[in-house]
Amino acid sequence: MTENKDQYNKLKKQLYLARIIFHIPNFIKLSLRLLKDKKVPFHLKLLVYGAIAYILSPYDLLPDFLIPFIGFFEDIIIGVLCLIGLVKGSPPEIVEGHVKAIDLENKQRYRFFR
Repeated sequence: MTENKDQYNKLKKQLYLARIIFHIPNFIKLSLRLLKDKKVPFHLKLLVYGAIAYILSPYDLLPDFLIPFIGFFEDIIIGVLCLIGLVKGSPPEIVEGHVKAIDLENKQRYRFFR
């Protein structure tokens, strides 16, 4: 019985990870749409642009040459956290409108596969 439960939990984790990976392009589209939207507060956009400048700059909190992998992941984590902050800090009705538009685009684009 425990073996079946372990297999179920392992499969559940794999499906969860697959769903996250599947939605990454949609999250990037949503972030780009929010950055272009004039109704989104400027300070949220500034946060994302600051993160982009930080990622591209040669100066880091954890230098890439001293700690190779951790320094790289630190840049990724800062970028992702700023994008999440952009989505969560934006007005919900604006985010909802963009999510619906992206969903409609995906349905039109992939209608032959359904």
